[in-house]
Amino acid sequence: MGFPVSKVEIHSAHGYLLNQFFSPLSNKRTDEYGGTIHNRLRLHLQIIAAVKAVVGNDFPLLLRLGACDYKEGGITIEDSQIAAKEFEKAGITILDISGSFLGYKSPGSSEQGYFSPLTEAIKKVVSIPVILTGGITDPQAAEKSLLAEKADLIGVGRAVQQDSQWAKQAIETLR
Repeated sequence: MGFPVSKVEIHSAHGYLLNQFFSPLSNKRTDEYGGTIHNRLRLHLQIIAAVKAVVGNDFPLLLRLGACDYKEGGITIEDSQIAAKEFEKAGITILDISGSFLGYKSPGSSEQGYFSPLTEAIKKVVSIPVILTGGITDPQAAEKSLLAEKADLIGVGRAVQQDSQWAKQAIETLR
């Protein structure tokens, strides 16, 4: 069984629109799209339903989640655990975990896979695969995170962007 060539990934991280609805730092709405965690997830769930209506239930549907704002009053990992469970129920097939408004880094951490505390917490509450991102450039670091069950998959976008042969070299290195 191979991996499908096509997928859809809904982006809710790094201050983009859906992330703005999810984060209490930016979502100051007082209607059905603001306030409680479930209200802040309402637009996400409506978009997931709309996409599933078009692509069907057998099409891979990912969601990139800014799982923590790292700022008082912002998204917490507990919020993201609730969100992850709701997204799984709605039909998301893979969660791609990243940071949020503070950009693409975890404050105070420079190790490869610096979002692993987030992925570990989310893996505890869902049964769908979880992708770990966060500065992973070394194949051994990726393998170590997988073996430690910090994630099910590893995102290496920047490493591949900088070196188109990264995957080939990673396979050779890990043999």
